[in-house]
Amino acid sequence: MWIIIQGDVIEHVFEFKNSGNAPLILQDVKTTCGCTVPEYPKNTPISPGETGKIRVSFDSSNKPGMQNKVVTITANTESKVKKLLIRAQVNPRS
Repeated sequence: MWIIIQGDVIEHVFEFKNSGNAPLILQDVKTTCGCTVPEYPKNTPISPGETGKIRVSFDSSNKPGMQNKVVTITANTESKVKKLLIRAQVNPRS
């Protein structure tokens, strides 16, 4: 969890490894609001054993208090949907 000042933009990179035996394809990565933006290798196969990254930024402007942002990943995996959570306590700017 981050503790930030309202108006700050934070970024986190989620790294993952394809531990399967077939190419991994991230078909879609969605967030719960426009304040959270993902960047990912869309429809780019990640070979078994290779790693990939999902970069997520969160703009805390007009978002005071505790924030829980969900990033939903749809991929060609056995369970098609996975979720990531970003948590931040946004304190007012003094």
